[in-house]
Amino acid sequence: MLREVIIPESEEHWLRLRAECLNSTDIAALFNLSPYKTAFELYWEKKSGERTSIADNPRMVWGRRLEAVVAAGIMDDRNWCGRPMKEYIRLPGLRIGSSFDFRARPRPVTSGQDTPDDFILEIKTVDFLAFRDGWTIDEGFIEAPPHIELQVQHQMLVSGLRTAYIGVMVGGNRIEVIERLADDAVHAGILARAAEFWQSIADGNAPDPVMPDDAEAVIRMNQFAEPGKLLDARGDAELATLLQEYSELGKVARDAEEARQVRKAEILQRIGTAEKVFAPNGKISAGITGPAEVAYTRAAFRNFRFTPAKQPAQEAAE
Repeated sequence: MLREVIIPESEEHWLRLRAECLNSTDIAALFNLSPYKTAFELYWEKKSGERTSIADNPRMVWGRRLEAVVAAGIMDDRNWCGRPMKEYIRLPGLRIGSSFDFRARPRPVTSGQDTPDDFILEIKTVDFLAFRDGWTIDEGFIEAPPHIELQVQHQMLVSGLRTAYIGVMVGGNRIEVIERLADDAVHAGILARAAEFWQSIADGNAPDPVMPDDAEAVIRMNQFAEPGKLLDARGDAELATLLQEYSELGKVARDAEEARQVRKAEILQRIGTAEKVFAPNGKISAGITGPAEVAYTRAAFRNFRFTPAKQPAQEAAE
């Protein structure tokens, strides 16, 4: 299997490489197992060549900061040595590729060169609740969430290495190290799905969006309106139904928000000036957030407003 090993010259170069391939973080979407994107989103991302990214949050930022420290601690505990894997590896004919965290091996080391017996070390930082609820733990056996299990199998397929370890920092003070061996049946499944995916793009055969998961993506993809273009859709019964439901849901949302505001007013009136309240069914925090000037650049967006047609009775009354 032909492998291409590339040292990205910059982050921009690395992003371009990733845009051309299915990467280890993309693969779960092909099996509808990704918590980050759907098959519909992945199709249009690769079809358009646009590079999408997950918005950073504090957990992700601190995960990157701690990655090298956690890896060094695991290698020290296990008498391993290793290095950050800065290379991007791809299988060009198949258009799949991967980035990696670390490449390691047991000590002692007689050579500074990589060997086929090296293994992948993938680092994850997880809070206690996420680990307890999202990872399967059964009598000492730990199974990562499906998208992570697929990620490391994809990394082994692309790199040619036959062993990977998932090093997990749980809650900031607990380490779990999970060994995974290359699974040829899983690799065959990845290759088959990847081939189908790229063929679907060549054929222009997009997957149907699945609601509600793809609602945000569909709205984002339809943010352009051609100036002056008019569509006469008065004969479209399905569109009429959708507009009626949209209008009714808007009223439900407005009524719900109004009722919620009334309840909030009644609660504040009842608790007076108290900053914290212990209630029979929970706690209330009602402190003051001081004034602040907030400035930001608003992204362009498409205005959308539906004005219901007047019913005959309304027209007569007016």
